[in-house]
Amino acid sequence: MLAEQSCYGSTMLELALRTLPCALAIVLLGSAPAWAEEPPADLPAGDLPDDEPIPELPVVEATVDPILELLGQAANPGIPESQGQRFFDALVARGATALPSLTRLFRTRDSSDRENWVAARAIGRIGGEGARRSLEAGLESPRVITRLGAIAGLRTTADKQSAPALERALFDQAMTVRAAAADALGELGLRRSAKPLSRALDLPANFHQGRSLFVRRHMVQALGSIGSISGMDALIGALSDADPEVSMAALLALRQTTGMNFRSSSVLSGSPVSDQDIEAWTAWWSKRRAGESSNAGTAN
Repeated sequence: MLAEQSCYGSTMLELALRTLPCALAIVLLGSAPAWAEEPPADLPAGDLPDDEPIPELPVVEATVDPILELLGQAANPGIPESQGQRFFDALVARGATALPSLTRLFRTRDSSDRENWVAARAIGRIGGEGARRSLEAGLESPRVITRLGAIAGLRTTADKQSAPALERALFDQAMTVRAAAADALGELGLRRSAKPLSRALDLPANFHQGRSLFVRRHMVQALGSIGSISGMDALIGALSDADPEVSMAALLALRQTTGMNFRSSSVLSGSPVSDQDIEAWTAWWSKRRAGESSNAGTAN
């Protein structure tokens, strides 16, 4: 009976023998114990305890990071949004003391997309130089959600020192990241950003099979928000763009930048960009540049 149980039972010995043929298991179970080598002759005889006493070890409970616990609750999709917002606000209220835990989770690849996003937003809300640097480092992450979260956090900090990192993100591999970077730069409103925005506008990556992609509209709108003369050439050129959304965005950006409008009052505001619009703005810009060149020559 014991031999039969060794083939189908669940004891440790039976598990060890499971890979052996049942016949061999039966032989082993019925044989006398074998030694790997002969025991020493001077081994003291007598009864030996079968088991050593189990030492009493202190019980150490795993510590739970309260920051990550709050983050997990804030990122929990199974609770009402209002409740998640309360957890998020409590997380932000921890201030700079929460940054180390948030930064570690933000940088790890093991976090869920939702946790990663919430961590980035919390870092941005807390703010400060440490938060800015952590978010800028996130722009180098291989995860698109981390790079998007980094931009969202930097938009919240509204720290002008983040402009160089955001300008580099205009050339990111992911189109959504490029669009988010353009929006963030438009909100910062630094004139220095007009040049990288103008360069990025016509990147081959911003077209698909010759057709303009939505990211270009974001870049044109950012140029309008910045309102720098450095972006005027790009905006004038975009008036003739084959994408009607881009050309209309360029027209609105030019009005926003200059405060001028060459359209007749009889033309509806939502009408597409016309040849007359293009001619009027091109002529104005040519005269403006000619005047600046003349003034520069006089000054020299």
